[in-house]
Amino acid sequence: MKVGKPQSKRVPVRLRHKIEKASAAKQRKQKKLAKKNPEWRSKIKKDPGIPNLFPYKDKILQEIEEKRKLKEEETARRRESAKAQNRNNAISQEHAVDGLDDLDEEVALDVESNEDESMDIDDSNPMAALLASAQARASKFDRKREVDVDAMEEDDDDQFAGFDNDDDDNNKDGSSNPTIRKDSSRKAFDKVYKEVVDSADVVLYVLDARDPQGTRSKEVEQMVMAADKGSKRLIFVLNKIDLIPPPVLKSWLSHLRRSFPTLPLRASKSAPNAKTFDHKELSIKGTSEALFKALKTFADSRQLKRSIKVGIIGYPNVGKSSVINALTSRLGGRTGVCPVGAEAGVTTSLREVKLDNKLKLLDSPGIVFPNSTEGSKTSKIEEQARLILLNAIPAKEIDDPVPAVNLLLKRMSSSPDLFGKLMDFYDLPPLHAVDGDATTDFLVQVARKRGRLGKGGVPNLYSAAQTVITDWRDGRIQGWTDPPKAIAVSAPAAATVSSTPTGLVGDQKEIVKEWAAEFKLEGLWGGDDLDNDVEAMEA
Repeated sequence: MKVGKPQSKRVPVRLRHKIEKASAAKQRKQKKLAKKNPEWRSKIKKDPGIPNLFPYKDKILQEIEEKRKLKEEETARRRESAKAQNRNNAISQEHAVDGLDDLDEEVALDVESNEDESMDIDDSNPMAALLASAQARASKFDRKREVDVDAMEEDDDDQFAGFDNDDDDNNKDGSSNPTIRKDSSRKAFDKVYKEVVDSADVVLYVLDARDPQGTRSKEVEQMVMAADKGSKRLIFVLNKIDLIPPPVLKSWLSHLRRSFPTLPLRASKSAPNAKTFDHKELSIKGTSEALFKALKTFADSRQLKRSIKVGIIGYPNVGKSSVINALTSRLGGRTGVCPVGAEAGVTTSLREVKLDNKLKLLDSPGIVFPNSTEGSKTSKIEEQARLILLNAIPAKEIDDPVPAVNLLLKRMSSSPDLFGKLMDFYDLPPLHAVDGDATTDFLVQVARKRGRLGKGGVPNLYSAAQTVITDWRDGRIQGWTDPPKAIAVSAPAAATVSSTPTGLVGDQKEIVKEWAAEFKLEGLWGGDDLDNDVEAMEA
C-alpha cells in the first residue's frame, strides 16, 4: 500500500471568505424577514425565572409572594393616611377662613369708625395687626398705581397724537411700505436729529457725490445754523467721489462751497466691477487724513477742556459709518468700528466713537430729511423712485422698482454719453419706445440678457428692474447729476434773498470764509479753489 503525503486541514482563504459572505447574507435575510413579520416582539429579553432543577425553588417563590403582599399592604396604609391628612387640612383651612372673615369684619368696622385707630391694634392679636397693615399697604399701592397709569396714558396720547390720521391718509392714497418707512423716518427725525445737533460741536453733513442736491436738505442747514445761537459748525462731506469724473467733482465742490465749507472724501473701496474714476491724490488715506487734520485744527483752536463732538448726519446709505471707519483706520488703527453695508438701514441707533482725547464721533442712522419740494410738485410714486435711486430704501422694502428705472432712464437720456454707456453695459440694441415709453422694452431686453425669465420664457420685469437698481447702487452703472448753473444777481436782490425765511441765515460768503479759516481748508485740493469759489459768490 502506497502511503502518500498527509493532507493539510487548513481551510483556504477563498473558502473562508465564501463562508463569511454566506453567513452575512443569511443574517441580512433574517433581519429583512423579521422586519416584515407583523408580530410584535419586545427587544427586552424575558427573565427566564428560576430553573426547575433548583433545589429551593418553592421556598424562594413563597418569599417573593410574601414580599409582594407586604408591599401592597404598605401602599394601602399610606394611601389611607394621606386621605386622612387631606381631610384634616381641609377642615383646618375652613376654620382659618372663618377666623379671617371675622377679623376682616372687625377691622372694617374699626376703619370706618376711625382710620387712624385701625393701625393701632392690640399686640395680643397679631393676625389682626398683620391684616390691617397689609390692607393699608394695598390701598396705598392701588392709589399710586392709578396715578402712574393715568400719567402713562397721557404720555401715550401725546406721543401718538395724529397717527390715526396719517394711517387713514396712507390707506386712502394706497401708499406702500417704503412710504410708511419714510413717514416713520420723519417722525424719528426730530428725536435723532436734535440729539445729534444738540450734543455736537461740528456737524458733518454727508452727501452722495452722484446726486448731492438730492441728498441735501435746506431745512437741516437752517436748523444747524440756528441751533445754540449759531455756535455750531456745518461742513459738507462729499462722499463716493470715485464714482464721478474729476470735472464734475470740481463743479460740485465749487457749487457747494458757495453755501458751506465742503470736503471731498473717499471713505471706502468701491464694489466689485464698479466703474470708478482716478482722482490721483484723492485716495482713501489722503482724504481721511485731510478731514482728520481739519477737525483737529478746529479742536485745538477752541481750547476746551472737554472733547469736541462731531455729529455725522445724512440720508441712508450715503456712507456715514464709512466716514467714521475711514477716520479711525487712517493710520492703521481700528478697522470696522461701525458696521457698514451696501443696503440702507445697517445703522439703527446712535453710536459714539472716541477718535482721540479731543475728538468724539457720533454716528446716526440714516434719515430721510424733510424737503420743501416734497409733496407739492412730485407725486408719491416719483418721490419713492427718487429715494430708491438714492439707495435710501432697502431692497426688501421696494414694492415696485419699475418707476425708479423709468426715472433713471430719463436722467440718462439727458446725456447721450451716459445713455450710451448704459446700453453698452447691458449690450442692448436701440430701444423701441411704445407711446413714448421705452422702459418696458429696456427691461424686457435686460431680462433676456441676464436670464430673468419666468415660466414659459416670459421676461420678469420686476426681477430685471431689481437687477438694474442693484447695478446702480453698486456703481456698475455710471451716472451722476450736474450742478445747477449759478445765476448772477445784483446786490439788492441778493440782500433780499438772504433775508427771506427760505434762505440760509446770515451772509454765506462771510460764513464760508470764516469757517474755512477755523478748519484751515484754504490749501486743500487745488490751492486757491476755495478762494475762487468765495470770489465767485461776490460776482
